[in-house]
Amino acid sequence: MRQRGKAMRGKAMRSRVILAGLMAPMLIAGAGDPVFVVRGDGVVPAKLGGQPGKLLLSPWAPAAPTLNPGYRTRIGLHAGLFGFSVKVGPVKVRGDTSVTRLDYQGMSYRRRVVWFERDYAQGADAAVGPGGIPARVVRFELRAPSGGERETVLPLVQQMFRPSYARVMLGKRPIILLFDPQHPRSLATAGAGAALAEFLGGELQGAPQPAHVAFGIMRPARRLKFARPLVFGGLRLDEVLVRISDNGSVAGVKDADADPEEVVVTAKRGNERRDVVIIGRDLLDRCAAITFDKPAKQIRLACA
Repeated sequence: MRQRGKAMRGKAMRSRVILAGLMAPMLIAGAGDPVFVVRGDGVVPAKLGGQPGKLLLSPWAPAAPTLNPGYRTRIGLHAGLFGFSVKVGPVKVRGDTSVTRLDYQGMSYRRRVVWFERDYAQGADAAVGPGGIPARVVRFELRAPSGGERETVLPLVQQMFRPSYARVMLGKRPIILLFDPQHPRSLATAGAGAALAEFLGGELQGAPQPAHVAFGIMRPARRLKFARPLVFGGLRLDEVLVRISDNGSVAGVKDADADPEEVVVTAKRGNERRDVVIIGRDLLDRCAAITFDKPAKQIRLACA
């Protein structure tokens, strides 16, 4: 994310914010910290800046509550000193920030919010991720447990203007894992796809197909079939869609359907790599819950 102004800098957010199967949230008091539980579609009635609306609670959304531009207009928020822009592939989307009060599920607090020139939340007026929910533990219940689930523990990383994520290592190369239960298939940036192909073996297969990234923006992607599966805990990933024309290069990946007319763009990178894999419904259908434990700095997946 590139900030306008001398005091704020960040990197680009790349995200979708649709969430499947999460009903109304609730607080469960236990022996330790209360757990904020999200079920159903994750959409709850809320007030932002005193204006009623629908708030989407999603494991994908960033900690900074993110408003659709129409809702920001209804609230009457004015942009603060700092604006910024994010890039989704080659598309730059401008955003602004302000501070307002949020009221939902018996909670009321002031928070810096952001909005863009394009809609961010689908099926709601705004979205917020576990990093922006003022509970120490946030659990998204995706389905009823079957009794055969295993727990996978991953390191939790949180930043204000990005979704909460796990960072794992492929050899010496870090890969960011994000979680979107409604994204139908897992999706990787080109850089992550190249790293996975190098580490696991595999090849690109089939023709390019459109894949949604964020803000209604579609980018071309191809299927990457692994020679060996990516296994973490109880989850096994045998293939992934890979964005082929931005955020890195797949030029070195073996191609089962090579086309001499196809052009692959190699993106220029700064000092920080952002090789990202979105874990979608093709894997998360096997999971009963995703828990974000902030004090323990853990993401826990309960999957069969």
